[in-house]
Amino acid sequence: MHLHRVKIKNFRLLKDVELVLEKGTTLIVGRNNSGKTSLSELIRRFTLDKSPVFHIQDFSTGCYDDFCRALSAKNAAKQDQEIRDLLPYIELRMFFQYDPAQPQFGALGDFVIDLDMDCNEALVVMRYELKDGAIEQFFEGQPTQDLTPETRTQFFRDIRDRIQSLYTINVWAEDPNDPSNRKATSQADVRTLLKAGFINAQRGLDDVTTRESDVLAKTLEALFNTAALGTAGEEEKKIATALQNAVHAIQEQLESDFSEHLKNLLPTLKTFGYPGLGGQELTTETTLDVERLLSNHTKVRYVGYSGIMLPESYNGLGMRNLIFILLQIFSFYRAFRAEPRAPAVHLIFIEEPEAHLHPQMQEVFIRQIGKVVDQLNAEHDGEPCWPVQFVVSTHSSHIANESGFETIRYFLPTLDNSNNDTWQTRIKDLREGLADTSEEHKKFLHQYLTLTRCDLFFADKAILIEGTSERLLLPVMIRKMDEIQGNEHCLTSQYITVMEVGGAYAHIFFDLLDFLELQSLIITDLDPVEGNGGKKCTVHAATATSNACIRNWFGGADCIPTELIAKADEEKIKGQKRIAYQRPETDGGPCGRTFEDAFMLANAEKFGVTGNTPSEKENDAYTKCESVKKSEFALKYAIDDTDWTTPGYIIDGLQWLAAEQVPPNNNGPEALEGVVGEDGAEPEVAADE
Repeated sequence: MHLHRVKIKNFRLLKDVELVLEKGTTLIVGRNNSGKTSLSELIRRFTLDKSPVFHIQDFSTGCYDDFCRALSAKNAAKQDQEIRDLLPYIELRMFFQYDPAQPQFGALGDFVIDLDMDCNEALVVMRYELKDGAIEQFFEGQPTQDLTPETRTQFFRDIRDRIQSLYTINVWAEDPNDPSNRKATSQADVRTLLKAGFINAQRGLDDVTTRESDVLAKTLEALFNTAALGTAGEEEKKIATALQNAVHAIQEQLESDFSEHLKNLLPTLKTFGYPGLGGQELTTETTLDVERLLSNHTKVRYVGYSGIMLPESYNGLGMRNLIFILLQIFSFYRAFRAEPRAPAVHLIFIEEPEAHLHPQMQEVFIRQIGKVVDQLNAEHDGEPCWPVQFVVSTHSSHIANESGFETIRYFLPTLDNSNNDTWQTRIKDLREGLADTSEEHKKFLHQYLTLTRCDLFFADKAILIEGTSERLLLPVMIRKMDEIQGNEHCLTSQYITVMEVGGAYAHIFFDLLDFLELQSLIITDLDPVEGNGGKKCTVHAATATSNACIRNWFGGADCIPTELIAKADEEKIKGQKRIAYQRPETDGGPCGRTFEDAFMLANAEKFGVTGNTPSEKENDAYTKCESVKKSEFALKYAIDDTDWTTPGYIIDGLQWLAAEQVPPNNNGPEALEGVVGEDGAEPEVAADE
């Protein structure tokens, strides 16, 4: 059995999303402020917090208009149920998948309420909503006319406080095939079914200079607490008992010594009239707390030289981060084993495990996390396996590319279709998104992303290029264009990933780019040839192109270069993608066949390109390029000599990319228009990863 999927409504950017989870590890990727942290935060509040608190800011921005519509319905004397249907709520739906043939469902049994023998899902619903019978109190004293900007502000100020007092959490099991078939339950019941653990990005491991950090030592306290439980395993109990006995022995010795010293002190005290009439004799009692000893007075040390032990903080942040994560996982495992009634699913969120880890260690971590679970289960051979599922959120291209496509969930912030002023997240499953892509192409994409460490999953825009020359010179070209255009739409301030893919493979990325909804520029070469399968030649002498990307774009193998350079800009754009290839710098002028000779033709005087006709100039540039070493050529004009003009076809593509065809998510957390804080100012909202 495992948690198969979750649905979330109206929590921050997660207005209406569904997330399918892997049985092992699910990887969550996406740009900043795309809702990744909100996912773990909502599950934390519903499943871990005993008295969860939600604020008006936690509701998705689109919900604010729903509050206003509910007020209008109240003023129009609509029925309570109709008003309640308009009032926003925050909801978590968890679908647990199981084997219907198993004889006992364990903790899941209370949540299986359907009678369909073919159904293999149990649905648990947790909803933060208005209490029954609280509609009048919720809208008490509110305007009876349409809201104005002024009354809207006051309205949200009032309901901000009423939400916390009049909203409550309701929990029920629901028939997946019949929403009317429900069984009321509670958060406590859900905790018997699902245990959640969280390893946050901020782990308190930063270097300190004024005090010693003992984060790892404090983790020992949690391990001891688990081992001391009555339901812990025998080995853990032995360790806990041994620690307690050792501390008690010290405690008895200290108490005896202190009492003896105190007796020696009493004659001196009598000189000062102590204890006096009715006073009490002094004695001592020494109490040592094992838990506090572990957290406050036990230090993790590293073996040094000559008997000198090095403090915990002297180890590198990366290693301390890794040790901390592994200790936390081990602690979660021990806590699970110590439960008197083990939950059916243990869901653990790990946020940004890459912190302070070098790239190779990041890759090893995501590869080995499953093996860690296998090793822990091997310690309790014969007992039920630890039913753990990991949800790892990351900004690391190394972790993302090391994982298979089927494990990746892509969080994409988009404009709300119902309100173009607000944002919401869509969760995209790469397993489904690339379902129609051939296995050969998927294998190539995965290998490419793994080898090149591409950060496609975290970029706002992408540029696909042919080779080394473009890779080295493109940053200079972008900088030159930005200097000419000024501050408007500067590419240097946008999050862009550049991928060197070559003309033979660029089209393989089209499905992935479309799935990620990335605005993408494909810079490629005309690659003219005398005919299909023929020799390479100049543009005006060619009857075909050998470039697979161009042929794929225009849907034919017989793309004639002279016709290609006559294509209108609109034909070079498909959705959020644009292709850019060589064109004449002036109408009727010579045209380059590759990047290098196009660069020369754009700077004809600099390179001494001569000829009386466009064809002669093309031949001269072509001949000069034959003797050029591409890497040396690119390095020279990227570093030593930058006084040149960018070829026109690249300028065309960069200008299109720079224009904000798809608005970037640059407004941070969702804007809370009309919602005010305690002092009348806009309330603060934590940044959402």
